[in-house]
Amino acid sequence: MASHKRGEKRKKVKPKIKLEKTEDPTESGELSDDSVEKVVRKKKGKTKAPKKYIGAHVSIAGGIWKAVEASVDIGGQSFGLFLGSQRSWQRPAIDKTAAVKFQQACAQHCFDPAHILPHGSYLMNCGSPKDDVFSKSQAMLVDELSRCSVLGLTQFNFHPGAAINSSKEKCIKRIAEAINHAHKQIPAVCTVLENMCGQGSTVGGQFDELKSIIDRVRDKTRVGVCLDTCHAFAAGYDISSAGGLKTVLDEFDQVVGLHYLRAVHLNDSKGKLGCHLDRHEDIGRGKIGINAFRNIVNEPRLDNLPLILETPGRNVPESEGWERGHAASDRPSLAAAAGSIPVFSEPC
Repeated sequence: MASHKRGEKRKKVKPKIKLEKTEDPTESGELSDDSVEKVVRKKKGKTKAPKKYIGAHVSIAGGIWKAVEASVDIGGQSFGLFLGSQRSWQRPAIDKTAAVKFQQACAQHCFDPAHILPHGSYLMNCGSPKDDVFSKSQAMLVDELSRCSVLGLTQFNFHPGAAINSSKEKCIKRIAEAINHAHKQIPAVCTVLENMCGQGSTVGGQFDELKSIIDRVRDKTRVGVCLDTCHAFAAGYDISSAGGLKTVLDEFDQVVGLHYLRAVHLNDSKGKLGCHLDRHEDIGRGKIGINAFRNIVNEPRLDNLPLILETPGRNVPESEGWERGHAASDRPSLAAAAGSIPVFSEPC
């Protein structure tokens, strides 16, 4: 994958980033799954032709607009990023000048908001049975969606939560409650649930748990799923075997619905199938193996989605709070997996 700066010859491109107004279904009744699928398909159908948008989680060190530059430098056409410090519940608001720089950089380098997926703070536990933690997590979710709005971004990814000493049913209800509350406070931004590895009391390791959360969200056009390959494999979904990816996607479609799939986190796994350990590995160097990722980048059902690496391929500043196993990119090995398929989109 080339690492040329795609914006150098297209500086006259006008900014494309804008927020879409979403009608509150609580005023007209909740939408059925069929209705949701039609709405979501329409919103996701912005690209001219099916393409793969591969990128990585990148650093915001030096200014949030630097994330765009970092993605361009590695040849990415999608990217993930944090929207603030991972070490504190209280964070300064995003400066307006920084927000403008971010939007200008995205426009210059042709990044569509649909291919940018901010990642939530690990401090959040929207399913916590502890009232103080739940209250802080709910407030942080509102803050994260607000930051997305300021930056002109349309979706936000986070780990659902953990039951701790409570039941998963109560945890699921609280997660949905936090999402519904955030949706009332901040318009338009879609909340994207990440599947988990099933470690401890975490919720979201099984597809039916994700569906249970979605079922309790009032505006279903504003909720989706990011499928993490390492988490899925660790939770027992075998994407490594022959035909495994097809089987897993078929099951996801049957249980959750593929129209809810908004993104994929591309990570190999240090642990074996069903280990319930969240240990990311470079593509092709883990237990999932290179063939699975070759299948992923050739899977048409994953066209037009951001495919974002979070592998230990290079170091990320400690200030990002991204531990070993949750770093940035391993482009060369993914390029090898992709072979000669047209990975990137046409110039904007």
